[in-house]
Amino acid sequence: MKKIFQNLAILIYVFLTNLFFIFGYVYMTIRRAQSKETQKSFKQKLAQNFSSITDTDKKIIWIHAASIGETYSGLSVAKIILKHNTEICILFTTATLSSAKILKDNANQRIIHQFLPLDVKIFVKRFLNHWSPVLSIFMESEIWPNYYLELDRRRIPLYLLNARLSEKSFRRWNKLKILADRIFSIPKLISCQDNDTHKRYKQLGQSNIRLSENIKYANTPLRTNKKEYEYLKNILEKKFIYIAASVHEKETELFYNLHKKIQEKYPNTVCIFAPRHTETCNKMISLFDAHDDSWSYLPNYELKPDHNLLIVNEVGILGTYFELSKIAVIGGSFDKIGGHNPIEAIQKNCIVLHGENTQNFSDIYESLDKLKCSFLANDANLIMQKIEDFIVQPNKTTDILENINTIISKKKVVVENEIIDILNSELGEIQ
Repeated sequence: MKKIFQNLAILIYVFLTNLFFIFGYVYMTIRRAQSKETQKSFKQKLAQNFSSITDTDKKIIWIHAASIGETYSGLSVAKIILKHNTEICILFTTATLSSAKILKDNANQRIIHQFLPLDVKIFVKRFLNHWSPVLSIFMESEIWPNYYLELDRRRIPLYLLNARLSEKSFRRWNKLKILADRIFSIPKLISCQDNDTHKRYKQLGQSNIRLSENIKYANTPLRTNKKEYEYLKNILEKKFIYIAASVHEKETELFYNLHKKIQEKYPNTVCIFAPRHTETCNKMISLFDAHDDSWSYLPNYELKPDHNLLIVNEVGILGTYFELSKIAVIGGSFDKIGGHNPIEAIQKNCIVLHGENTQNFSDIYESLDKLKCSFLANDANLIMQKIEDFIVQPNKTTDILENINTIISKKKVVVENEIIDILNSELGEIQ
């Protein structure tokens, strides 16, 4: 009886996604008109065009990642695979223009990029007929039933790595448990990045799960613009620099008040303000302008030395500013956002401060807090105290940074070993 209901649920899903085949062209045309798609992404998402294979003699491992964060993690997996097996090409699919740019910036002749066709059965078949991967890896929360089912039908091994299942997604899948039982049984391994995800998959009845180290620890550190770094380091040489990163609009006043407090006591301190969204940037500027405070945009090669608030005005360039900073205060954790990834800052030798709302990365923050690489500071006064500690005790900063480097190195080894185990399991022993 269970199998009958499962098949019925699958038939309904396939029917509904097939309906999208009719409306997909309209939907994608609207996105194209809004500059959310290029001609290339438009065609590839509708399975009308495929990237070319540069070396037809090599086997293909397919990695799919949707967002920017997932793409960086997927790239880490790809680099580990390519390092340990020379007979492989990576097909790397993404869903957004911004994640595609990351692949372009990290070009590798053994990594082929294309946009993933929509999860419509006919598109899925065209895609897999063209590529015929020997192994498929989906990153984090990428769950597409038509792809999973077709991979299973073709007996192409599937792994869900760095898996993340939010409470909201868990509740949705729990209501569709008949379908969830079938879909989540397909991956040979669901490698969970945190305890909450592991518990949720277990509650859904899955046994193909493992609690693993977060792959983000193995990500290549964000790039530093050396020219800008040297320029800013020279200009700000005698100043203490901290960065407020991924700040959301409702957190703006907290960081404004923090900056004013620090400036009153330590005028030689510089805040690099990196908002998550444009509206947050505009709100901070309006606060400063209302009080006739001085500030400058970054990037900037004509910086005024008396400007102690520097506002990052572009996306994808935080590596330079993390490297300049001693401390990173991570936004999204002082409002009910759930926090943002602290590893990018940690990799650039920043000591991390955060609020209590870190549920999106709870295991990471808990681990880093225990290892004294990050610290909870839930309001402007506590953040001020922590920053003041590091200003007046520079040796304390050095000790923590040495600890950070040790921790990151150990965690990278754990991540790499898990990927090697998967390769050994699917492709035989590797060197």
